[in-house]
This record gives sequence, structure tokens and C-alpha cells, in this order.
Amino acid sequence: MIMVLVTTVITMGSCKKDPVIIDGDHTALNATIAEADALANAATTSLYPQTAIDNFKATLAAVKTSNATEITQVEINNLRTQLIEAMNTFMSQAYGFIDEALYLNAGWHFDEGSGTTATAYSAVKHIATFYKGNTVIMGAGAMSPSWVDGIKGGKAVYLNMGAHLEVPYTASFLPTNLTIAVWIKPTELYENNYIVSQNYWNGYKLQTQGGGKPFFTYKKVDGGIVDADNETDNSIKANQWNHVVITVDGTSKELKFYVNGTLTKTWTESSKGIGPLTQVLANPSPQPFIIGCVATDAELAANFMEWTTADNFGYFKGAIDELKIYNIALVEGQIMKLYNDEK
Repeated sequence: MIMVLVTTVITMGSCKKDPVIIDGDHTALNATIAEADALANAATTSLYPQTAIDNFKATLAAVKTSNATEITQVEINNLRTQLIEAMNTFMSQAYGFIDEALYLNAGWHFDEGSGTTATAYSAVKHIATFYKGNTVIMGAGAMSPSWVDGIKGGKAVYLNMGAHLEVPYTASFLPTNLTIAVWIKPTELYENNYIVSQNYWNGYKLQTQGGGKPFFTYKKVDGGIVDADNETDNSIKANQWNHVVITVDGTSKELKFYVNGTLTKTWTESSKGIGPLTQVLANPSPQPFIIGCVATDAELAANFMEWTTADNFGYFKGAIDELKIYNIALVEGQIMKLYNDEK
């Protein structure tokens, strides 16, 4: 009996209690978690890279797991610091910044305000030269480009009656993936209101339709022709500035239309036969990149005169500003930022 008691006392005396953790105040961390939750829930692949979303959500989940336990105030403070740093890193990865040194093949501000040329601000200083409208088609009414006030304090080019600008062709106007972004202020919404043309439908052309819809035509690698608009009547307004963007993604096989920063239509391979943009210009051979008209005078004389009149001649009526040609398909977040920065 005595031995049992002694053994019991020795055994009980040898047990040690775990250290007591005094749970800290989670209030500030909970508030930061709520803020991070809102950021994560709003994140989409049009705004952030998928890897950035995945990494941020993984960090957030780990912080939540630790926060659900009893932890010291020091540990709580460290978790909050970690989460704030993760939020800042994640927000810095948002689409919006466009590395124009890499992705801008040609871009014009049109801020010269005088003279008869506009020089691109892109790495390659493409020279866009003023040309009078075709006098055979337009007669005495043919006009030359002129300078007017632009979208945001600068200047723009005003075109009518066939007036246009021509830029010597280089392969940079025919990238594998393509974004065309431009501000237009049409004085009239009508068929054949050409904004830009690279070998017209044998390369690509961007114009507006009578219903106020942007319309894009391009030739695919396989030789097929895509004709598509954004199926949104009155999305472009006359006598006011409109930001129009089209993107062609040769990998995902998508053609997208944006107006004033908002995605208005997506065409896919299954819905419209979207495919990669042609990389070869033939019949005719590469023509100048044209701003505000369907084709050069020489090309009009060679292939258009039999059926072209002043009434169906493709040319722009209105002002054009901030024209950009990118060699990638910009995503929604980048396009929205571009719109907000320039408006």
C-alpha cells in the first residue's frame, strides 16, 4: 500500500503542463482578412495573371488557418504584416501597365498641330504622311487632312472627303497577335467609315457601321476572311469622342471589341471562325498602312475604279487621335486603364 502511494506521488510529480498561450487580440487581423477577401473575390483573369491570383489566395488561406487558432499577439501581428505585404504585391501585379517598349509596334499622339506629317512615338518612328482624297473619285470636293483639338488637351487629325495618312509598310503592322486602340470622333455614322486599313480585307481593316457599331475584317493564316462587328447598336456616338479597341488573339482564337473601356463582344473559333491573323500579304503585295481610307490612289486606280463612286468610297469622316498598334492581345484591365488614362 505504501509503495503504491509513493509510486503515484512520483508519477504525478513528474508530469509537466503545456505552456499556457494567452490568445491575442484578433480584431485588426480580422479586418485585414476581410479586406483581403474582398480583393480576392473581385480578382479575375482579365485583371490579374492567374498565377498571381493563385499565390495570393494561397497566402490568404494560410493566414486564415492560423488565425482560427489561439496564437500570441506577436504571432497575430506577424500574420497581419504578412497579409498586408501579400496584398500590396498582388495589387502591383494587376494588369494595366503596358510595356510599350516591348509591345507597342506603332503609336501616334498626333500632337504636332502643324505640318503634313505625324511621327510615331513608338520605338520605331513611323512617319504618317498627309494625302489628299482621290480627285478622280471625289472630284473638286477632295480634301486634305487638317489639325483639330484632340481628346485630352493635345491635337488630332481631321479627315473627310478621302483625306488620309499613309505609312510605309513594315512587318510590325502585321503581328501574330494584334490590338488596335484608337479614339475617334465621327461626324457621321455610315457604312465604310474606314479608320485604318492594311491591305483592306487582304490584311485587315477597322471601320464603323451605320448603326454605330465598330466593324473589323481580317484575313486568317488559312486564307479565310473574318467579318465581324460588336453587335451593339449605337455603341459609337457621332460628334463625340469614342475609344475603340479590337484584339485578335491567335492562340485562344478570340476577337474582342471594346468601346470606352468596356468589353462589348467576344467572337470565338466556334461562333465566328476566329483564327490567327495572316502573316503574308499578297494580291496585292504589301501596301502602306493607311489611316482614314481604304487604299492608296495607286491601288484604287488598279482595283477599285470600276465600282467605286463618291457614295460608296471607303474613307473616314471625323477626327482620329491616339492610335496604337500592339503586338499582343491586351486584356480587359489593360484596356480599361488605357481608356481612363487617355479620356
